[in-house]
Amino acid sequence: RRSSGNMNDARPLADLTLVEAALRVLRTPSPHDKAAMTDEIHALWVKGAIAREYDPDVPSADPPSRPARDDRVVLVPPARAPRLGKGGSPESRVAILHSLAHIESWAIDLSWDIVARFGAARSMPRAFFDDFVQVAADEARHFRLLAARLVELGSEYGALNAHDGLWDSAMETAGSLEARLVVEHCVHEARGLDVLPATIEKFRRNGDEPSAQLLEGTIYPEEVTHCAAGVRWFKYLHERDGGERR
Repeated sequence: RRSSGNMNDARPLADLTLVEAALRVLRTPSPHDKAAMTDEIHALWVKGAIAREYDPDVPSADPPSRPARDDRVVLVPPARAPRLGKGGSPESRVAILHSLAHIESWAIDLSWDIVARFGAARSMPRAFFDDFVQVAADEARHFRLLAARLVELGSEYGALNAHDGLWDSAMETAGSLEARLVVEHCVHEARGLDVLPATIEKFRRNGDEPSAQLLEGTIYPEEVTHCAAGVRWFKYLHERDGGERR
């Protein structure tokens, strides 16, 4: 019997289960292609064209330990990543936006990884899948908007080096859905929300109102819902399973 998520599976997305579609995103190297595929999966899921979360009769393939990534961004240790500055120069504002775009590109993978890694393994209800499909779609839109803003400012995603510390922490929680929800959604995303108002003010104070509006009007309020999803499903697991780690 085939294993769900075969790497050579060329079926249309509409013929896949949601977990199989998630695995396809994780195995797609281009962040722009990941975002476009996420949009398509979200649309298919919402209208019911992708009908099943997973096939209980077919073993799911394991998610990759690291999602596929092309070489457009040179990855460096965190200590060697570009300094962001205070937004007072065009270069500083580009560095901040590039860093945010990089975070959002990894957030796409994180959203699909939680679906593929834990959805079937923990017998999560359909609402769990609904939530993280929406989170993935939000992250994909954020990435596209930030990448487009970089182009408007004469740069592009991949113009600067970056680090992948976000994925390193994800792998530290690969064995526990509770830990993943706490670390990624209740810590990392919450910290991001804590600093985002100051980042918005940096752009506004230095005359970059379009970037400030993008962060304030779209990204910030949607990231609040992502933190809420993490809290909601952590509480659900605690109530259902007594908070045990599996």
